[in-house]
Parts: sequence; structure tokens; C-alpha cells
Amino acid sequence: MPNLNDLKKEAKKDEQRFDPATGETTPVASVDETVEYNGELKSTPKPIAQSVWDEIVSAGETVPNNMILCGLVGPEGVGKTGIVLDSMTDEEKKRGDVIFVLDFDGGGQTTRVTHHKEHANNIRCLNPNVMFETFDEDGEIREAIDYPATHRRVMKIGQTLVDWAAKPGDKPKLHSVLFTAIDLWDEVAKNCMFIEDLGTAPDGIGAKVKPHEQVGLRFNWQIRTTRFHQLTTIARTLMSLGVRVYFETHFKDLQDKSGTVIGKKAAWEKHTANYLNQILYFHKKKVRGEDNKPTGETRYEVEFVKCKTNADLLDQRRTIMVTKQNASPEWFGLPELREGGL
Repeated sequence: MPNLNDLKKEAKKDEQRFDPATGETTPVASVDETVEYNGELKSTPKPIAQSVWDEIVSAGETVPNNMILCGLVGPEGVGKTGIVLDSMTDEEKKRGDVIFVLDFDGGGQTTRVTHHKEHANNIRCLNPNVMFETFDEDGEIREAIDYPATHRRVMKIGQTLVDWAAKPGDKPKLHSVLFTAIDLWDEVAKNCMFIEDLGTAPDGIGAKVKPHEQVGLRFNWQIRTTRFHQLTTIARTLMSLGVRVYFETHFKDLQDKSGTVIGKKAAWEKHTANYLNQILYFHKKKVRGEDNKPTGETRYEVEFVKCKTNADLLDQRRTIMVTKQNASPEWFGLPELREGGL
């Protein structure tokens, strides 16, 4: 009589694997992987590809229609979120395509409600933060971000987006995904290291109290880096499925070894730029007249700092908005996003 594992293997013979690169399903073979869980050995079916060669052939036959994995770097209120939410054509809006915003700082929802009421249904914003009540040293209740739970929620949302892009079914097309304030995601990864991986803080508030004094040489920033780039992996997968992906962040001070501020740099994990195909810097420039006095006009500009997909754009600038005293602002957006020139 066949045992349970034999029946599992038999059932797996008919399982199908969806290949997002080709849109086809192929049979999946299966092997049993034995793992230890709570002191017991568990047998877990593990899907494997029938043939690596089939995957290599498929990779040659498929050409991705999108390679946008773009970093948006600049201060508050300079149009970073605005150019993404304004990146759909009228046809895409009418068709019902969706821009999804994982909204760490609330900027996506603010821009959606303020400037995109007419097609708000095309923009979906989610706050990823999970809150919980904890106690301080005096036993008083305080509310804080549950960083480990927030990390798990972001991973779940990311996987749901990948599934949506790979097998949309009757869902609308996932046009773009914007992660606002990726510097706050870095905080999630860092605090998870303190709270969950090193066990040196009870919550995010406790993690802010001189954690280096509690941990000493036990700091392992590779833990934080790995957690941070789990989201990068999801972003690259989405890009390969035809979704435009944006990491939005702010500038922070660049210091020399003495602590002297010598410039600005993007506020994200230091290797992030290596994974991005495009990086745009946002600038706010007050216009002065021939007498060097302010004219009351301010120009909001985008600088193409990195662009693997269109070298002609490197070091170029675009004006995305102009404001003048006693006049309504003029919004231009970034044509390269709407027209596919990026």
C-alpha cells in the first residue's frame, strides 16, 4: 500500500508551473526535501524545473517590454511622486490600468487625493506600517511601529504584486509600482536587525536609544542589507514582468571621516544604486534676474544621473513644474515617462 509521501509524489506529477516569461504552463517535477522543524523531521515537496535548458531557450525567445527600475532622489515637495502618478497615457487610464503605491510616508495618498481626483481609481495606495502597543521602562503603554510585522507585511504585499503581474486574469493591468520614502524601508530593515535578529531592543523606540552601546561589536549590517534588498529582489521581478518600478527617497548629508558635511547623497542602503537602471535627481531652483534679485519664479527640475536604457538622456535636465508669485503653478511632468523614452 502506498504511503502518504508516495501519494504526494503522484499528485505532484500533474501539477503545472506558470512561466511569466512565456505566459505558458509546463509540468512541474517534484522532489521531497527533508527539513527539521521544532525538533521533528518534515518532508516537504519542493518544485523543480523539468529542464534548465528549456528555461535557457525561453530566455532567448522572450524580450522584456520594460526595463524601468528607477530611483527618484530629492527633497520634499519637488514632484518625485507627481511624475510617477502622471506617467499614464489617457488610453491607459481609460483602460483601467493601475499605479500601485506602497506609501511609507503618505505622500502617494496626498498626491492622489489632491491632484488626481479625476482618475483616482487608477491609483491604489497602501500604508505598509503595522502598529502595536508596548510598554516603556516605567510600565507605561506606548504605541510604536511593529517593525518585524511591517517587514512581513511588505513581503506579503510584494509577493501579491508579483502574482498580479504574472497572472493578471481579469484584474486590471499593473502599470507601475512606486515605493515612497525608501529611506523609511531602510529603517524597517535596520530596526528588524535590532529587535528580531540581535534581540537588543523591545521595539522601534527602544532601538533608537544608543543601540551601539548595547550591541558593541555584535553589529552585523549584512543582516540589515539582506532584509533591505529583499524588496529590491521583488522590484526586479516586477520589472521583468513588464511593470515599471520606482524607488523614491530623499537626500542625506555626505560626511568625510572627520564628520564634516561635504555634500549630499541618496538616503538608501549604499549598494542600492547598483541595482537600478535609472536614477533621477530632483532640484528646486529659484530664478534670479539680471540684478541677481529673486524674480518670484521657482523651477522644479529633474536631472538624469543614471540611465542604462537611454544614454542620450545622461546629464540632461527637464523642467517638470514652474511656480510664480500670484499665479497658478504650471505642471509639465516628465514626458519620457508618459511617452516611453526613458
